[in-house]
Amino acid sequence: MNELIKKINSISKNYDVYAVGGFVRDLLLKLKYKDIDLVVSNDALKYAKKIATALKSKLIILDEDTEVYRVILKDCDISNIDISLFNSKTIEEDLQNRDFTINAIAFKLKYFENFREHIIFSNKNSLVDLKSKTFNVISEKTFKTDPLRMLRAFRFISEFTGFKLSSKTLLKIKQNARLIKTVAPERTRSEFFRILSAQNFSELFKTMDACGLLSGIFPEIEKMKKAKKRYYYHPGGLFEHSFDTLKSTENILINLKKYFPENFIELQEHFYSEEALSENVTRASLLKFAALFHDNAKPETAKFENGKIHFFEHEDFGANKLRKIMRSLKFGKKDIETATILVRHHMRPSILTRSNIVTKKAMMKFFRDIGDDTPDLIVLSMSDWHSYKKLKVFSPKELKFQEKSAKDLIKKYYELKNTKPLFKVINGNIVMRKFRLKSGPWIGELLSFVNEAQFDGKVLNKNDALKLVLSKLTYIKKKYRI
Repeated sequence: MNELIKKINSISKNYDVYAVGGFVRDLLLKLKYKDIDLVVSNDALKYAKKIATALKSKLIILDEDTEVYRVILKDCDISNIDISLFNSKTIEEDLQNRDFTINAIAFKLKYFENFREHIIFSNKNSLVDLKSKTFNVISEKTFKTDPLRMLRAFRFISEFTGFKLSSKTLLKIKQNARLIKTVAPERTRSEFFRILSAQNFSELFKTMDACGLLSGIFPEIEKMKKAKKRYYYHPGGLFEHSFDTLKSTENILINLKKYFPENFIELQEHFYSEEALSENVTRASLLKFAALFHDNAKPETAKFENGKIHFFEHEDFGANKLRKIMRSLKFGKKDIETATILVRHHMRPSILTRSNIVTKKAMMKFFRDIGDDTPDLIVLSMSDWHSYKKLKVFSPKELKFQEKSAKDLIKKYYELKNTKPLFKVINGNIVMRKFRLKSGPWIGELLSFVNEAQFDGKVLNKNDALKLVLSKLTYIKKKYRI
């Protein structure tokens, strides 16, 4: 670290360079840091290019209008160096325009080795708030200047153990919550999912909701709250059920080893791996998100028949609504497909296992249809059931059976996943040539019949496979009208 700072200082002789914000805060609190935040008095772009060149690193523009740049480091304990132009004429004025008092601190970078003797506190409460681990707004215009700071406040306390928001900060968030709608969707999504990744998100969720932030980001939440309570077991109606499902999901993810002892390692890797999803989106956080919205279409689909309430096709309607919500927040295609699959099929694991007899054929079809999202869907189904625990809607015996079914499905899924793949006896091209068929979904279905029969040991070679395809042709042609 010292060597990196020395190198930066060696090319900073013609610039007034200050370390600021979170970097200084974490140094003072002796916390681990991955980013360095710097401000310069002039020529921020030119300075950033010099740093990038000297460190043989990539330079990207974060905000061209306000001159904010990022140098991305490789093979280093520090991930990024963020460089920006003074937001005012002096460092003191610049700090006054920052978000929270414990981030409104700085020192000249050249004094790094004894920085504590050169700290600049621009707010009289900075040191007090730092000692009490309190995030406190620095001014009345903090959230008006950048409404995303309201979400960032919750992100900070989700990432820093023992920190809290001051009552003044919570009040200001409540007063300005409506402004969250003005923030660029991708910024909102990225910040929200960083909070969602926290293990204690369900606790933060309540406070965020009380401040009005959640309804500002997701109008569907207001609709959930207004849904008639007589439709649901939960006294608080659909919103309470959705929150309890989210909370149950969080609990299961924290206790994967308890619920799935035989597959704990695989599940841990599945939910928290560096998969190619959108920025700050993991499978775990996306599962929590799906849990919150899994029943979002129940208000529109509620119908009474013979004295009973039904929500026919609420899964499909809900998946389509969630797709629109996610598109509006600029989610990636993979994120959207995963979340909508979970909502569309969230009833399916329970339907599959309710008879206590799951045939191999039914199980294989389930795994094939859901694919890599199978563990997520099983946990969501389990969370849905757990949300009713305190209401005693289901007996302990029913809940125990559901948990066992989920565990058995997960176990079987990984047994199959870890088994050496079966060799392909035929492929789509062979089927199309042999039976003079055009490309289409029917080819995939015919190959599925072959795969299932091969798994059961009924198809051993190409001739067996072709005989099976021939036996299914009449059914397939009728189904697809070909």
